[in-house]
Amino acid sequence: MRVMRSARVHGPGSVSVDAVPVPAIGAGDVLVRVRACGICGSDLGYIAAGGLGGGVPLAEPLTLGHEFAGVVEAVGPGVDGVEPGLRIAVNPDAGFIGGGGPDGAMAPLIRVQAAALGSTLFALPDHVSDEQGALAEPLSVALHGLRMVDAKPGDKVAVLGAGPIGLCAVAMLRHLGMRDIAIVDRVQSRLDRALALGATLAVNTAETDLADALAGLHGEGERFGTRFVGTDLFVDAAGAAPLLTDVIAVAKLRARISVIALYKKPAPIDLWKVMANEIMLTGSIALDRADEFGEALAMIGEGKVDLAPMVSHRFAFDRFDEAIAVAGDADRSAKVMLHFDGEPA
Repeated sequence: MRVMRSARVHGPGSVSVDAVPVPAIGAGDVLVRVRACGICGSDLGYIAAGGLGGGVPLAEPLTLGHEFAGVVEAVGPGVDGVEPGLRIAVNPDAGFIGGGGPDGAMAPLIRVQAAALGSTLFALPDHVSDEQGALAEPLSVALHGLRMVDAKPGDKVAVLGAGPIGLCAVAMLRHLGMRDIAIVDRVQSRLDRALALGATLAVNTAETDLADALAGLHGEGERFGTRFVGTDLFVDAAGAAPLLTDVIAVAKLRARISVIALYKKPAPIDLWKVMANEIMLTGSIALDRADEFGEALAMIGEGKVDLAPMVSHRFAFDRFDEAIAVAGDADRSAKVMLHFDGEPA
């Protein structure tokens, strides 16, 4: 039996790289040799929670890894138009790859179920690197969140949180034609990355009042005797309840808020403000996003948005523990990439 190493969560704060069987493929499956896999904030959340969250204990170890690109190694029956050697990025929705399903991409080989070009598998152009291909997943997460609130050119936007998904939101806003983008965080190095990606204004809330900064960029007014800022759209990629509270307090009539962040516990919401100002507040978990995945990959291929500032660190898979530690350090990292060159399987 062939074995390989795979990163798996065993309980709260417990993650290890385990020896597991190389996955067998069947009808509708392909086997992919992983070349690059990003570490997502949700991966860190799964490790901290000891599972998918919600207090549900694990029945078996949780495999990690859903932001990845690689090369098709073997093709099962019933998969058309796909041959070994094809370089691909993978939309992880089918089979909940790295998110509760049996397969995860923090391993040298992964089974991809329901394999089909244009829905699960997306061919990589020669000029797009494996690492860039792996970015299509978080970029499509951001794009899905923007589609949920009908983001459009001319919108005045504030992105809350300059972590990896916040940075992806800035990149996709630029792609969609937005040019009036504030980025909000408490870590200056992350704000600097967002500016390099095309944000207009960096708001460090450790040093600057959020409402004053947004009013300076987007304008302000008064409604029901309280101040509002002229921001049309807020993208919550921070998951910080006090920040969301501050936003709702100053949101204007019919402002839209897209929550992409992973909240680890319930957050208080001023529903009077939501009602009185007809605020649209929606969540986004990015399912059924094949079109958005393809659009994100097309944007990467066009090369009009320089994505280099998004990736802060690269580690070989045998330095997994170090990579996870760096990914969890907001002062040091943005997107952390794992690479699998030479990883045996």
